[in-house]
Amino acid sequence: MADGFAEFMRTATGHTPYGYQAALAADGLPEYLEAPSGAGKTAAAVLPWLYRRQVAATGVTPRRLVHVLPAHSLAHGTAARIGEWLRRLGLADEVGLHLVAGAAASGGTWRRRPEQSAILVGTADALLSRALMRGFADWRGMEAVSFALLHTDTQWVFDEMHLLGPARQTGIRLQQLRDELGTVAPTRTMWMGSTRTGGGIGEVEEALQARLGAERRVERLRPDPARYLPELARSLVAAHVPGTRSIAVLNTAERARALYRELRATAPGREVRLLHRGFRAGERPVVTEGPADLILVATPALEAGTDLSARTLLTELAPWASIVQRAGRCNRHGEEPDGGRLLWCPPPGADGGGDRVAEWLTEREGRAVSTGEFFEASVAEPSPPAPPLRRADLLDLFDTSREPDGTDIAGWILGPAEGDALVAWRRWEQGAPGEEEPDPGADELCPVPLADLPELLDGRAWTRDRRDHQWRPADAGDLRPGAVLLLDAGLGGYLQDEGWAPDSRTPVVPCGAIAEPGSAATARQLFACTSWVSLDQHLMETEEEAERLVTALTGVSAAHRAAVARAARYHDLGKCHPAFQEMLRSGGGDPPPGLLAKSKAPHNGIGNSRAHFRHELVSALILLGEEQPDGGGEPDHRLVAYLAAAHHGQLRIAPHRRPEEAAQLLGVRDGDRTPPIELSTGERFLARTLSTAAFRTAGPGSWTEQALALRDREDLGPFRLAYLETLVRVADWRSSARHDGPVPPPLLLPPG
Repeated sequence: MADGFAEFMRTATGHTPYGYQAALAADGLPEYLEAPSGAGKTAAAVLPWLYRRQVAATGVTPRRLVHVLPAHSLAHGTAARIGEWLRRLGLADEVGLHLVAGAAASGGTWRRRPEQSAILVGTADALLSRALMRGFADWRGMEAVSFALLHTDTQWVFDEMHLLGPARQTGIRLQQLRDELGTVAPTRTMWMGSTRTGGGIGEVEEALQARLGAERRVERLRPDPARYLPELARSLVAAHVPGTRSIAVLNTAERARALYRELRATAPGREVRLLHRGFRAGERPVVTEGPADLILVATPALEAGTDLSARTLLTELAPWASIVQRAGRCNRHGEEPDGGRLLWCPPPGADGGGDRVAEWLTEREGRAVSTGEFFEASVAEPSPPAPPLRRADLLDLFDTSREPDGTDIAGWILGPAEGDALVAWRRWEQGAPGEEEPDPGADELCPVPLADLPELLDGRAWTRDRRDHQWRPADAGDLRPGAVLLLDAGLGGYLQDEGWAPDSRTPVVPCGAIAEPGSAATARQLFACTSWVSLDQHLMETEEEAERLVTALTGVSAAHRAAVARAARYHDLGKCHPAFQEMLRSGGGDPPPGLLAKSKAPHNGIGNSRAHFRHELVSALILLGEEQPDGGGEPDHRLVAYLAAAHHGQLRIAPHRRPEEAAQLLGVRDGDRTPPIELSTGERFLARTLSTAAFRTAGPGSWTEQALALRDREDLGPFRLAYLETLVRVADWRSSARHDGPVPPPLLLPPG
């Protein structure tokens, strides 16, 4: 195996693996991996897993790798490196690579192929919020799918664990809960760090000695607090060696922006760039390439996920884990024969006195300190308190029809000052977005700290209302991690070279090719159902897809496989409801006789006459009203009914109740009649009168009581139940995709 992995890694990276990396390929990923900054931890996490998954131990290696970076990090660099490795290995089409961070967190193509080997790279806020079924910047209807796949057949890797804050304890607790409650296929966790606490790489091998011996001389700066930024700029310009890279890392984006401006004024002929999270995707500065003669000003976003090196690095005093990461970007690879320079100073308002990190640095004033010395140092700091994630909390989160007793999941993931909204800029002649204003695309969105946004709540920020999906002015309750806001481009707030710039009043140039109605840009290709599809055909095709899916996956028991297949066969029975059939036929065309599941574009109906109508509620009512035979090897009827009801993520533990629905529930009225249904399997469902009584209460005999019993059943539990839901949903997506194709606009959205 050693020779095979060595060639595998040389193909991917051009380098021979270190001994500890080869050991991971032979033995699998451990629970803890501690290695010095610059020692190849990202490659050690990804390539051994990939080799085992694709070559050496496919049957016992989880099919998904989830690589988690601290919330303040820039994950795109790590994703780009992994993408290059996959390309060189010829695996780019075979192994999915997905970025789940910032604006990219709103995507979700990884959810449509649960049988594929895949790598997810993202930040702790984006990934752990999905693991708690309340994904930041995620569509609410997809919460159960994200939850299911992240907790099943997955290898989690938490990078730079000492920078994770509350997310570290939550990640530990989630692994404990998976072990306690059970999953369909094993899921594991590895924690990585750059300081030694007991899980290090052991004896340092000769090949790593050069990197561990890389040195940087420690020097303290003492800028005048009254002229802090101008003096920092002068010191950095004086220390910069032409033809090399210098980096300044400041603890706040506000000071980083100010230092960037100061440097441009102080050294107008020098190449200066600014790096932080607050850039639109296409305008984020490239710092891994470009001129070697460069001064880079950055925030703590630089600490993880970036493979950068500088001859001179200036840092403000910060927690020890941050200092280790920043120092690891100074002469990172030992490329400077005379060593690098590590300049530091306390930020405004802190003199460094009594701080253990400051004491450690002061004791080494004027000395050359190696990477190995930073790795071995023990500078204990108190951990910030984090709310514990209890088993009861996780079970409450499983009910996506409500927030669990008002709990805000951000406290389990982020520190008090962390969390971003996603902001886009648009121009409106009328001063506000109209009813037809489209949602922003990923290329338009810019991560913005929530703390910077309250002053915009004077009518300048707009959001979609969760209930009626109309644009309205944002209020304080909308400022949550992952919230999507529109701002008036004419009022400023963004500069192309600075990114998020709240003090700028320069009009913002919108991006993303926002088209005027009727322009060529609006005539893009659209996909929709291109044929009339009968209800029976869709149900049979969905069952076929479900059977193929469970055959391709491991760990699903025979009983659960049967329930998934049967639920796929029955999932859309509720489309027989007259209101749904009327919608399918209301757009014209020449629909065939009989019950339909899909309408042909461009003859899609314009909407259901029943507000908030959910056909899956009708499916559940039909199934619960059927008499079931005892024994005979039939699938678990209650589980089948649950999986059919949950296949759109809208009806799970309880329905989403709306105050205006006094006379109906999710568009279904007591006394509604459904017609008889006959399937090509020979099964017949009689016409019936519907009653929603079981869904209007949480008491004995109610739907909620039955769903909770499934969630808490020993052979299911929350992780398995969500996974079975997901298999039915994916089968439905795939059967629908059989009939999708390109259609010209204008087009009304297809129902159901």
